[in-house]
Amino acid sequence: MRLILAAAAAVVLLAGLALQLLDRTVAVDLAGSALYACLVGLVIAIAWPRLPSWIVAVAGFGVSAAVELLQLTGIPAHIVDAVAPLRLVFGSSFDPLDLVGYAIGAVLLLAVHAAARRLGQGASPRAEPVDEAPAA
Repeated sequence: MRLILAAAAAVVLLAGLALQLLDRTVAVDLAGSALYACLVGLVIAIAWPRLPSWIVAVAGFGVSAAVELLQLTGIPAHIVDAVAPLRLVFGSSFDPLDLVGYAIGAVLLLAVHAAARRLGQGASPRAEPVDEAPAA
């Protein structure tokens, strides 16, 4: 299960990084926020793979929203000033539209986590079928 979640996280991360190459539009910002929340949730799921999908989705949204609200304090701006690449983690300024993106990401995360769970169950070792016919 963790391997499937890690692969999904890698795909989400690469998609998010690819968005950095595009011109900033509302759609790109929403997509980036959605992918951010999805990635946060996948990291949580990798750490605790037995969590139900809905808890992973709520946690992904909650952590993302907390980071967004932290931007109101100016702390992330100081962190980003010291280490510029952390802008991808902490953002630059509070934008309420990002909360909408996080909600979209939580729904995406719900689907991704549920699919990963189904794939993980299909990949688990199964016992050989028992032949119930009497031996001759």
